[in-house]
Amino acid sequence: MGLLAEIQNDALSDDVPVSTLLRKVMVLASNLDSDLLEDWVRHELHGYPNEVEVPAYRKFSINFKVNGANARWQMTRQAVPPYLVCQIVKDDDFQIFDCRQAIGTINTEEIKASNGNMSINLDNYILLMQGKLYEPSVSLTRFWGEVSASQVLGIIDAVRSRVLDFVLKLKKTYPGAGEVDGLTMKMPDVEKKVTQIYNTTIHGDNAGAVGNNTGATITITVNKGNKNELRQELQKHSVEEADILELEAVLDEEPTLDDPKKFGPKVKTWIGNMMSKAASGAWSIGLGAGGALIQSALLGYYGYN
Repeated sequence: MGLLAEIQNDALSDDVPVSTLLRKVMVLASNLDSDLLEDWVRHELHGYPNEVEVPAYRKFSINFKVNGANARWQMTRQAVPPYLVCQIVKDDDFQIFDCRQAIGTINTEEIKASNGNMSINLDNYILLMQGKLYEPSVSLTRFWGEVSASQVLGIIDAVRSRVLDFVLKLKKTYPGAGEVDGLTMKMPDVEKKVTQIYNTTIHGDNAGAVGNNTGATITITVNKGNKNELRQELQKHSVEEADILELEAVLDEEPTLDDPKKFGPKVKTWIGNMMSKAASGAWSIGLGAGGALIQSALLGYYGYN
């Protein structure tokens, strides 16, 4: 059995640890001489450094909670609006949790036993929040964030799906090359094709950057500034009304692209939330297809299609 066939079979089997799968993909990346693929595998195996942007499937929305009391009343697990927290810490991205840990350290049994949510300790922000979330008489005793456990588990499925998609597209693009030993970056257009396959499968949903979406199989028609067309396209692909309304509000705040290569921070946050839903199964569309849909629709709205 050749390397591509091994990787394909391992990606389909839940019995093969995802770390084992990725080590084989590392060999594939070396054989293809693909720095992009190798860097992605290395980050998944060893964790994402702070200076490296994590993929959209590793970005989760945080639900903030506090405990506190004053002389008259006590509150437990009180929800706090993310917008208010972001205003206080002066960071619009504070409500997004970037999961940087190595994929092999994600304990599925521990996550499944977490009652649906995982906590992020934010007690070091209590003094900053004191007197700003509530009246000064309320003493905050605990401040934390929660992310959906299903989203964290979704990282493993997302990686398996991307690896499988990459291998299948590689085999389809070069059906006569046999196994990966038959490919070399010295062959005409191989480097360009491998890079394109990587961009549309591994990072196909990380739509922070504006670029070609040649590998996408979804056809989207949205004209510049036309919210009605954008809404119709999203509705056709099962995007919920609440998510569409949120996007429309965000687009009012970020009506243009200041940088022609990147969406604004609030649009990127919305995209990250949608990709998290796709990874967890809460949005009934695949990760790669969902990323292609959103990127194409938004590029059309901004006038780049």
